[in-house]
Amino acid sequence: MINDLFVFDFDDTLATTVAKIGVARLHKKENDELFRGWLTSHDLFPVDEKTQNGITYFYLPSEDFAKYQKFATDDISENTEDLFDFGDTSGVGGSTKENTQIISILKQAESLQNSRVIIVTARAEGKMETPFGEIESTNRKDIENFLSGAGSSINQSQIFPVGSNDPNSKVRIVKKYIEMLHPKTVHFYDDNELNVDAVHQLCDELRGTPNIIVHKVSDGIPGAGIEC
Repeated sequence: MINDLFVFDFDDTLATTVAKIGVARLHKKENDELFRGWLTSHDLFPVDEKTQNGITYFYLPSEDFAKYQKFATDDISENTEDLFDFGDTSGVGGSTKENTQIISILKQAESLQNSRVIIVTARAEGKMETPFGEIESTNRKDIENFLSGAGSSINQSQIFPVGSNDPNSKVRIVKKYIEMLHPKTVHFYDDNELNVDAVHQLCDELRGTPNIIVHKVSDGIPGAGIEC
């Protein structure tokens, strides 16, 4: 048993990144010509676009992609399918910047006795399939190097690239560590509201043990913790 388990997202939580994520929408298996208008009506403004096999992908900065996910959950139907291009997230670029408040919390967590710190990111590791071909991702090593430069001792064994934007992928890692380490308290930091809500729902599933405190991160600043 440990006292505390700390779980941090990477993009727009520990770091401000410039990765762009491509989103395309199919309606009845055809390219949805109205999707561009749907994006702008939700104050989402693509910074680039590409077309492959008649399907147009609109590219959003990672912080806007988190907003897109929240809106899309209400609009996806049985006739609608969204496709993604995560190719730009295959590595951590040199323009990535530290979010100093969250980095400080990370380093304080590392210094605590009887605690564990892990990084759980939607980024992938290894071979990635994209609409434009297969590429090799290096996120685990890149994140380790980035955090080392920020003064952290996090190593690759503590970094989990789940390769999915499904909040349940992060929940599975958190739940696995709860079952393995039996922490008294879990501290979860993420900029994506869907991820924050999904982890907080473990409070009901696990009947309040451990106490789970979630923090929604905005502009590199952690929100007030919400407990079980």
